[in-house]
Amino acid sequence: MEGKVHQHPARSMRYFKWGVARLILEAEPCPRVVPIWIEGLDDVLHESRSEPRFVPRIGKDIKVVFGEEVDAERVFGDLRTRWRDIVRREKEAEGGPLDIGVLTDGLKGTEEVAELRIECTRRVREEVLRVRKGLGWPDDDPKNGVAETWRVEGAKREGRMKDGSWEKDT
Repeated sequence: MEGKVHQHPARSMRYFKWGVARLILEAEPCPRVVPIWIEGLDDVLHESRSEPRFVPRIGKDIKVVFGEEVDAERVFGDLRTRWRDIVRREKEAEGGPLDIGVLTDGLKGTEEVAELRIECTRRVREEVLRVRKGLGWPDDDPKNGVAETWRVEGAKREGRMKDGSWEKDT
């Protein structure tokens, strides 16, 4: 999966990419979902560090907090049912079985599929935000969870952003 480093002084989170939605929606059985909040890595390997960049900063604290396992059926069950219905319709349209993991045009390019993935990643993000809030961080701005918010930065960029955050594609 493609990754993105996002370092922001307020420990905000950007939107989640659709790979996490594919795992939750398509896997049988549904994977176990345990939200995790990690902070402090930006102090160890911050994007602003000078050469040699591969040398981590020592003496920094890293915090890893695991939330409670999510009741996947309660949180994602309706979305998984909708996904199975879409797959069933696509199988009928294609006239037979579909290869596992391969997405036909009907499974990747429709508005219905996009909305389903957006909703799934939003729910995952909410679970992680609960862990973040449990650490005393204030509510995150809901705009941070949608891709459209970040499009104002233009095409893929790396480095310091206008909001004080740092970006790097990995």
